[in-house]
Amino acid sequence: MREHIQNIQVGFKCPDCGQDVSTYFMQEQVCTVRCGGCNRAYTLMKPTIGDEILLDWEQEALYHKLRAERSEQDNHNMSALIIKVIELLTWRDQGDGQTRAIQTVKEWLAASGKPQTLLELFHQSTSIKREN
Repeated sequence: MREHIQNIQVGFKCPDCGQDVSTYFMQEQVCTVRCGGCNRAYTLMKPTIGDEILLDWEQEALYHKLRAERSEQDNHNMSALIIKVIELLTWRDQGDGQTRAIQTVKEWLAASGKPQTLLELFHQSTSIKREN
């Protein structure tokens, strides 16, 4: 990316007297200028230039790309978890499929950084089942 444009000239016609008014923006973001014809004061903000807009768009695009990739990975991980849980609930080879399915979900929640409240909910539900 090229360096940001520092010096920007802004010009317009005074709506009161029709005289040309112009100023340069160097480092400042806001500038006050007076019309030479009627002495009316104008406060102007530095306009955003193409390179600055492009930089903002590039950052925004990168953010959405990373978010989409993360979402896709989360969906893949969730699908793998669902398949594993279904397998554990339907394959009765060790007789503890439901317990192993709950444990698998708890491990996945802990590994994927999901909210602590879900982990607490699973902890409570397994504690209740043990008491009964």
